[in-house]
Amino acid sequence: MIYKIIQPAIHLKSIVKDYLLLHYVFDHRNSTPIKPFPANTQHCLVFYLRGSITAFNPKTKLYTAFPKISINGSQISRFDFHLSPQYSMFSINFQPGAMSKFLKTPLTTFMDERIDAEAVLGSGISEIYEQMVNTNCYESLIQIVEEYLSKSIQKLKNDDQPIDKIAQLITQNPSNYTVDKMADLACLSISQFERRFVQQLGITPKFYARINRFYQAYQIKDQNPEADWFSIAIKTGYYDYQHLVKDFKEFAHTSPHSLIEAQAQSPERFFGIG
Repeated sequence: MIYKIIQPAIHLKSIVKDYLLLHYVFDHRNSTPIKPFPANTQHCLVFYLRGSITAFNPKTKLYTAFPKISINGSQISRFDFHLSPQYSMFSINFQPGAMSKFLKTPLTTFMDERIDAEAVLGSGISEIYEQMVNTNCYESLIQIVEEYLSKSIQKLKNDDQPIDKIAQLITQNPSNYTVDKMADLACLSISQFERRFVQQLGITPKFYARINRFYQAYQIKDQNPEADWFSIAIKTGYYDYQHLVKDFKEFAHTSPHSLIEAQAQSPERFFGIG
C-alpha cells in the first residue's frame, strides 16, 4: 500500500498545497474497509487511476459513483467511501481560494459536488489522465501533473487576492476570526467580502470557519487519542463540549466518539499508516 503526501515544486506552491497519492490492494476474499470522510473545505482535482469508488451519504442514504477525473468543492456532508479491492488515486490539493482561479470560474455551484473535470477543463485533462494511467512509475505521475499545472498557471494572472490569505488564516485558526475582522483585513465592506469569499470558496466565510473548526477538532483527536474531548473543544474555540457534538452531528452525522471509531477501521489504518 502507498499513502503519501507529496510537496509540489516551488513555483507551484502558490496554487497547490500538496498532492496525495494512494494505492491500495486488498484481498478479494475479504471486504474492503470503508473510509469515513467528514465535511471539510479542501478543494482538489482527483484522478482515480485504478479501481472504483462509490460514496454513501449517511444523511440522504444515497450512493454516488465519482467520475474518473473529479473536481471536488467544499464538502459539507459526510461520505463513506467504498473502494474496489485494487484502487489508486492521485489528488491535487489546492491552496485555499486557488482552485477558483485555476478553473477560472466561481465555486458557488461546487458545494458537496464531484464534478466531471472534462466538462470544466476540456478534453485535454483526459489526455493527462491517460498518460497517468499508462505509467507504472509514481515519480512519473508527479512529473506529468506538474508539467500540466506549469502550463496551466502560465495563463493565470499573478493576482493574489486578500481572500486567499484570509482563507488560509481561517483554515489555520478558524476560531480566531469574525466576519467583521475578516472584512476589515480584506479592506472590504462586509457584503463585498462575503460575496467575493463565496465566489472563491463556494461557501460563506462563517460556514467555512465552522467546518474548519470541526475538522481541526476531529484531527486533533485522531492524531492524539489520549486527548479528552472537553479539552479539544475548548482548544478549538467551542463554548463547551455540547457545541462540539452539535457540529459533529451536522458535519459527520454521528457523535465524536463514533467518528473516531469509524476512522480506526479505515483502509490506511488497516495497513497501519495514516
